[in-house]
Amino acid sequence: YDTRQEPDGVAYIRCGNRRANVCPSCSHEYQGDMWHLLYAGTAGGIKDVPESVAAHPLDFVTLTAPSFGPVHTIRGPRVHSDDDPDLGTPLCPDCYDYAGQVAFNWYAPELWRRFTITLRRRLADRLGIPRTQLREYVRVNFAKVAEFQRRGVVHFHALIRLDGPGDGYPPPALTVSTEQLRDAIRTA
Repeated sequence: YDTRQEPDGVAYIRCGNRRANVCPSCSHEYQGDMWHLLYAGTAGGIKDVPESVAAHPLDFVTLTAPSFGPVHTIRGPRVHSDDDPDLGTPLCPDCYDYAGQVAFNWYAPELWRRFTITLRRRLADRLGIPRTQLREYVRVNFAKVAEFQRRGVVHFHALIRLDGPGDGYPPPALTVSTEQLRDAIRTA
């Protein structure tokens, strides 16, 4: 292989960075790939995911950290433009709970794990089945993304779908409404 035959005499390859401010082209490609993966998990009919998953209980959630102090935002009494470098910075640097924010970010993966445990417990309670038997009726599946807010705090976006037990994508082995799923999420 000789790159002299390529346009400009070089072979272009993607850097693979997901952040638009670093590489808009790779970020756009990643977003498109993620959209197709998430779409397959919600509507089915793509790859090995049957269209029947569209009827499974599903919810989209955003789990956000508590406030560690007021920060500059694009809303509120002091309006900033989208590219203002002050966005996300504390209004009062001396009052902001930096240690709390660092601790939250450090423990965010564990908080997610505990959320999923509590969600399964609450769901079993809502369905009136013993917690130890939930997997015999329902599997809780999710796709999540962790990202940093402008203020530098981790938050999660997740699609949470209920499937039945076993391989593939069977429907739950009992009737579960999306509202029951949402209720379990709210209390988890």
